Amino acid sequence: MNALFVSPEVSPLFKTGGLGDVVGALPQALRNIGVDARILCPLYGHLDQGFREKTSLVGFLRPSIGGKRRRITLREGRLPDTEVPVYLLDHKGSFGRDGIYAGPKGDFIDNADRFLLLARSALALPEMIGWELDVLHAHDWTVALVPAFLNALPGNDPRRKWASVLTIHNLMHQGTFPPETLEKTELPGSYYHPDGLERNGCLNMLKGGIHHATKITTVSPSYALEIQEEPLAQGLGHALRHRAADLIGILNGIDCDNWNPQSDPSLPRNYSIDDLPKGKSTCKAALLKELCLPAELDRPLFFVVSRLDHQKGLDLLSKVLPRLMEDHDLAFALLGSGDPQLEASYRELARELPDRIAAVIGFDEGLARRLFAGGDFLVMPSRFEPCGLTQLYAMRYGTVPIVRKTGGLADTVVPWRPKTTNATGIVYEGGGEWELFLAMEQALQAFNTPKAFAALKHSGMKRNFSWESSAKAYAQTYSWAMDARSKAT
Repeated sequence: MNALFVSPEVSPLFKTGGLGDVVGALPQALRNIGVDARILCPLYGHLDQGFREKTSLVGFLRPSIGGKRRRITLREGRLPDTEVPVYLLDHKGSFGRDGIYAGPKGDFIDNADRFLLLARSALALPEMIGWELDVLHAHDWTVALVPAFLNALPGNDPRRKWASVLTIHNLMHQGTFPPETLEKTELPGSYYHPDGLERNGCLNMLKGGIHHATKITTVSPSYALEIQEEPLAQGLGHALRHRAADLIGILNGIDCDNWNPQSDPSLPRNYSIDDLPKGKSTCKAALLKELCLPAELDRPLFFVVSRLDHQKGLDLLSKVLPRLMEDHDLAFALLGSGDPQLEASYRELARELPDRIAAVIGFDEGLARRLFAGGDFLVMPSRFEPCGLTQLYAMRYGTVPIVRKTGGLADTVVPWRPKTTNATGIVYEGGGEWELFLAMEQALQAFNTPKAFAALKHSGMKRNFSWESSAKAYAQTYSWAMDARSKAT
């Protein structure tokens, strides 16, 4: 079985979030179980020169956008530390800039053209490299029209037998463009209607993909259900309910070799589940010093590692923290960036309570890992969360997550109650400040019950979040898609 991943991101080459992590890890997991998975991605301007020098020239693709052909150089390399072939589209006019989706002035105005080039190139790649393809696996809105391009091929085109799978990583991002963009796609005019590519008078790429893909996946089972109804349907509930029989939720995994407290070079001391108390204590002492917080190891340390935006619910947390600290002795640290108002809110909290709150605006992966190792509680009050990886990293490092019951958070964190034995975190319902306040108080209750707190940490570390089971689920989905495609054609 041969599958081509078509994606705007792939870690560690180009990444803005979880999408890049998935595309960087899942293909190798699929190859481990016998699927020949490869990746097609743009070559952006910030590609590491050392990696570029390791790539080789394959040839030239000439996809057509709006009736005009573009000459694109195709380069091939291997994803670092894997066996996965990665094909890079080298077209400086479209991808030679540093950003993936946006620059300092916002979204790139030519995003439709840029990502149509990527989607169109996917259909030409297999023939160029002499590879017999079975499944085109498109990721998110940028390449969501790949299934539509496949379905628009003439009936006698041998590519018509290829199946398509569309993975929705975050339904909030849909790729909405003016109706005249249809001419650039070169798709039939009959595809532009309310049950196809059109929504609210605009061309909606993700909606088109939902309509045309053989199978659709999301990154957690709960999210697959949530996006069929408002508000999380983001206006696409009807389309998703129509395809509900082909909509499958598959949890993301993590690279357990990379995220491993026993070997992580970022930590001041490595540890395993067998020496968890000593390892966490050493890491916490070093972390508090790094954050310029008092070296009080018996004070619980709550923390956030996140993009700062409305989805993550961190505006609620900024209001809860002062009230919580009036009633309880705890420390808090934040690592993240994003919304300027949220950045300012957390900076102000750190100025008001410098001996209890630290705010690091920006991103530092080494510090993130040290927070997972040295912190006690990760806080994730997300309004919605398709899957989430941060809570998985936390549990891997023996840290207890506090999460709202939504999407992948609900699917991966087992809620703690007194006397439970397999719980891995604090899970709460409701989306307000009060519910979050009570959840954090519950965490303090667990912290002050040493036996219960130790059990929470141990249970989290014992969970298996590797890509192996996810890869098997994707391989099964590919088989279903291939069967459905063969019957349809």
